[in-house]
Parts: sequence; structure tokens; C-alpha cells
Amino acid sequence: MNLVSGTYYSLPRRNLAPTQMAELIEATQAEGFFHLAAAKDSRVKALRQHFSTTPVRKIWFSNNLGGFAFSLPGVETGVLDKDFFSEPDLHANAAKRALLADCIVISNNNDLAAQVEPNPFSLFYGACDTTVFIAWDWDNHHWLDLSTFLAAHSDLYAPAHHENLYLLSRYNWLTCGPVYCATVQWPRSYLADKLGAMLATARSNDPLGKHIPYGQFAFRMRVVSTLSQSIASIGFSDRNFHNRSRDDRAQEWYSHKLHWIVPVLNDVPIRIFDALATGGIPVVPESMRLLPCVATIPREHILFYGPMDIVEPGALIARGNALFDAGGAEQIAARHRYALEQHHGDTRVRQMLAAVREVFGIALPGA
Repeated sequence: MNLVSGTYYSLPRRNLAPTQMAELIEATQAEGFFHLAAAKDSRVKALRQHFSTTPVRKIWFSNNLGGFAFSLPGVETGVLDKDFFSEPDLHANAAKRALLADCIVISNNNDLAAQVEPNPFSLFYGACDTTVFIAWDWDNHHWLDLSTFLAAHSDLYAPAHHENLYLLSRYNWLTCGPVYCATVQWPRSYLADKLGAMLATARSNDPLGKHIPYGQFAFRMRVVSTLSQSIASIGFSDRNFHNRSRDDRAQEWYSHKLHWIVPVLNDVPIRIFDALATGGIPVVPESMRLLPCVATIPREHILFYGPMDIVEPGALIARGNALFDAGGAEQIAARHRYALEQHHGDTRVRQMLAAVREVFGIALPGA
């Protein structure tokens, strides 16, 4: 038996995947999913009728989506307060419900992760019958208890990753995407204004790769730990990154030529686009090379690592630094512009609004 076959047949719980898929298919044939779809279809038709005579008053973003300052000419936009949906008492939050009437609300899963049942967001969803709710779910590759809830309690569900799309479509027939993650921690205008600093700053030859540790993803933890043994700028960080000023965060990113990225599973993470937007070169696993969103990134803008590069990263890092140095200021600017044009949060919102136009007949100026 060859090495590949021998390794394959020795994998633990090799039959787990087909067993789980058989159970999933069986479970999702339940008649209740049809009734859920019918109930949601009634809501969609009512919203379509409402907005056929009523213009959209405003587009609201949940708090986690406020960093990239989306704007649309001729349309008012705003950012909801943190924990906006955490008030479960409908009598106490009538003013909040009125605030959302005749609006589009684009929510991120991290803003709706209440630890109580029923999730208070479901009360808003049920009561706000003249509001189009869009859920942009960044964690549908693993956080399925929340993802299934969001799919059921949104008028348009936009998962960010390829995983579990069949399952989630059973909870919402209007599943859009994937709508990939994007650069959302800095406004487009801010990044454009920082191009001069990106070009002038001396950059480290050591790749930046600080990752928040998640104990349930043991393989990822081991990859980061292995790399950290030889590269001090790769390792684990805490959750305080987003508490720092945006200048401080941006400067850290554009102080490195390379950004070593270890995804949680095989998702397309935000940091790929943060690296490009700040002029750096993302270094990502070979397993992502041919994914649709990654496959279109120009190859002079990205590097791929294999299993042995994790153990001995020196040669790949040297190649990446040589690529960066050869491109110079011209390629720093090219990566920056490419990210802003193709992979900023603005582009993803326009993708979702295009779906809203098709499904609900709502045409927004500039979208």
C-alpha cells in the first residue's frame, strides 16, 4: 500500500463524515422546514408589497460593522449602539422598533450572539414587519447554533464561507453568497489617506501573524505554536487588538512585508484583505489556493505555504521578502488599490444590496 493510502486508511474515525452527512440529510427532510419556508415567504411577500410604495428611509448597520463607514449617495446610513438588540422587553423598546421601521438592517453575527433563549433579536425580527433584515454571518463554518438561528431570523441570509450552505438554505431559501469577509476595520478613505505612510515605512522581514487562540481548533493552535518557535512575530494574541486606536492597528499591519495567516478551518479570513489593503503580502495555506475568492487574487500579491513550510518556514519567508522587495513601492500601491477596489467592506455591502434589489424590488441610488 502506498504512503497516501496507508495514511488515509489509518485516519481516526474515517467514517464520521459520511455518517454525519446521512444524518444531516435525514434531519433536513422534516416537514417543519417547509412550514418555516412558507412562513418566511409570507413575510418576504409582505415586505415586497410594502416597499413597492414606501422608500427605504435608512440603512442601519449593527455595531460590529461600523468600522468601515459605509456610505451611499442619497441614502442615509447609521450604526446601531452596541447591544441594541439585547432588550427583550418589547414594551420597553418601542422606540427602538420605530427607529427601524421602513429601513434595511445589516447585522453581523457577533452583534447577535446573546446567551439567552429566546434570543432577543427574534423579538425584533417578529415585531419589525416593515424592516428588511440582512444577516452577514462571519462564522457559518463552525458556529452552527447561531448560524441556523440567523438564517431563520433574517430576510436575506449572507454566509461568509462555503461550509454548510445546504444546511443553512433549509433555514432560509434566500441565502446569498457566500459574501466573503472583507476589510472592515478601516474606512476606505482612511486607508487611501494612509498610502503615503505605507510607502514610507520601513518594514520588518519577519512575517506578522498574531492569532487569537481558540482551544477547540487544536490543529490551528499547533500550527501557530510551531511557527512561533522560529518566528517571534507569529504567535498568540489577546482580544485587545480592536481596543487599540485605528492608527496603532494600521501601523502594526504596514510595518511588515508579509502576513502569515492560519485560518480557523479552511475559511477565507478577514486578515487576507487587511494584509493587502495595507500593502503587504498574505501567506496562506495551499488548501485555499483554488477557492473562488482566493483564486482571483493576482499571484504577485499572495504566497501559499504547504505542510513542510510550517516546520521549516525560512525558505518561503525569504522568497516572500524577495517578492516584496522586487515589487517595491509600485506593488505596495497595487496591492492596496486592489484590496480597496475588490475586497473592502463597501463591495460586500453592495453585493448584498444587489440581492435586496432583486428579491424585494428595492432599488437604492448608487448601489
